[in-house]
Amino acid sequence: MKRLAYGLLSLACLGVLSLFGVLAASSASAEPRVTLTFAHCCPAEHTYGVYAHQLAERVAANSNGAIKIEVLDGGVMGTEQAIAQKVQLGTVQMGGITSNNVAQLAPSLNVLVLPYLNSSPDDLTGDGGLLRAGPFRDELNTRVLAESGSLRVVGGFTNSFRSLFAKDQCIDSIDDLQGLKIRAPKNPVMTAMWESWGVSTYPIAWGETFGAIATGVVDSFDSPTDVILDMGFHEHIKYVTEATYLPLAAVVIINEPFFAGLSEEDRAIILKSADEVDVSHAAYVAENKARVHKALTENHGVTFCELQDPEVWAEKAQGAWPQLYDLVGGGKDWVDMTMKYKDTGSF
Repeated sequence: MKRLAYGLLSLACLGVLSLFGVLAASSASAEPRVTLTFAHCCPAEHTYGVYAHQLAERVAANSNGAIKIEVLDGGVMGTEQAIAQKVQLGTVQMGGITSNNVAQLAPSLNVLVLPYLNSSPDDLTGDGGLLRAGPFRDELNTRVLAESGSLRVVGGFTNSFRSLFAKDQCIDSIDDLQGLKIRAPKNPVMTAMWESWGVSTYPIAWGETFGAIATGVVDSFDSPTDVILDMGFHEHIKYVTEATYLPLAAVVIINEPFFAGLSEEDRAIILKSADEVDVSHAAYVAENKARVHKALTENHGVTFCELQDPEVWAEKAQGAWPQLYDLVGGGKDWVDMTMKYKDTGSF
């Protein structure tokens, strides 16, 4: 009788375990309750792609697979400005986009591209940085929402500072800029910076830059150093001058009506995940710098140059600030608020 009881109990346990197995398999194979797209400019292995895929992984983990981010790599949704417009309209739900290319829709973001406003990546992505969750980003978000009508900033990252690249010469003084055909983003604040150095630039879209360098339409441009390695520019660019005039500040934006339509729980998961990736990605960028330097110098014959007159560059660029206030949403008051926050950690 006892054997029969034990046998029945064993069968019951097996039945329960089988049921759990079926439920687990069903849960694992269930469709996510929320799916959204995240578009960016670059290959998956580039810094922007690294952020996007880190975010997709964290959202999946934090939601137990209930929220899925489909990453659209390689600029398949167009230029950064086009991606920003698609997020604004909601045809793409999220994007990781350089701030100056979102500023067309939200001019307050232009404060992040004032030359020499920041002196290190930590000013943006370190503890208390301008792009980290906190009082400054809250204030920035209020302005971005008001200006764009439908964009919310949920994260931010950087790819260190923009470096100057040239095909045929070191750029180590401001005089070396003269005569160069330099590509620069079509952003009025950045254009004014170049003009303060006596340079007229070529406003070529990012997606067309490689071809422009290869064919000699331009012979110089600026961007974070890793694009030379990761996007193949080392075939043509042989001189890199690392400077500190402007960090590449990128914002993670989401369509506000889409975001507002999510449950409170799902909104919290997305914000939590972005906060986590903001931190992990900043560590990745710092570690990546050494890899890039080593590979460019040892494998591709790239020479790193050093500015001999950095104070001249800074003086001229900061001297242009007054003419830029009208291009920054909020004007001088917003610039002053930003500077006060950087100095004190509050407004």
